[in-house]
Amino acid sequence: MSNKNLNWAVIPCAGLGTRLMPVTRSVPKAMLPVGNYPIIHFAVKEAISIGIENILIIIGDGMDTLRSYFSEIENMPESLDEENINIEEMIKSSDIRFLLQEKPLGVGHAIKLTKRIIGDNSFAVILPDDLIFSKPNSLQQLKKIYDKHGGHVIGLNELKKNEIEKKGIVDFNKEKDRYKITDLVEKPKISEAPSSTGILGRYILDYSIFDQIDDSDEGETNLTDALSLSLKSSEVSGKILEGYHFDTGNPNGLVKASNFFLKNSKLILEKY
Repeated sequence: MSNKNLNWAVIPCAGLGTRLMPVTRSVPKAMLPVGNYPIIHFAVKEAISIGIENILIIIGDGMDTLRSYFSEIENMPESLDEENINIEEMIKSSDIRFLLQEKPLGVGHAIKLTKRIIGDNSFAVILPDDLIFSKPNSLQQLKKIYDKHGGHVIGLNELKKNEIEKKGIVDFNKEKDRYKITDLVEKPKISEAPSSTGILGRYILDYSIFDQIDDSDEGETNLTDALSLSLKSSEVSGKILEGYHFDTGNPNGLVKASNFFLKNSKLILEKY
């Protein structure tokens, strides 16, 4: 039986960051700055802020700077105490662990790697490229639906026409408190897309998802296909996420996120 209590989060960070080359040849994209904080900081903070204590960060080869960010506070100058407090609070209030994904085989593959650790617990997934400033935060918005309906819950947003072929797209019946998902398609042609509503980087998943993820080590394994298979046996719900969304996986999105953060940093650090 699944443990419905939400106390695990998975943050996949092993992607190559091809849209941000050449800097990501040597700097993991999750360590690129938004203001004076790396992207990974906001993802971990989001999980901790709703009471999640166990956090698995999936990394690739050469990404030890992610480990260092959460482990070398004692070596920082005293003049940075205010910034250190934010990181120290994260470390003290959670168990942050790192898991190696040897090949960048997609989000589905990264999640499958966590099965032996997460077991029969439900868990959140945060794709750090999708940086969302909101209150309540994105996971809290999804958790409200999860607590009522169980199953799998996914974040959604409305897409522009030129974005549809790059995203996972859903079909749904709109209910009072959720979108009840009836179909999911990964990167469909515009003419074949069931809607213009796409998946947006936040999930709460029942552990049964592990059995639906393809075990192949060839090519990328996406999560959308696993969720589509889950429709036969599980509830899949969605919610249009409220807040300010930035795609930090591309240069323009990264700059826009930094500008927004710098203008609103005090509010973000206190409330978001």
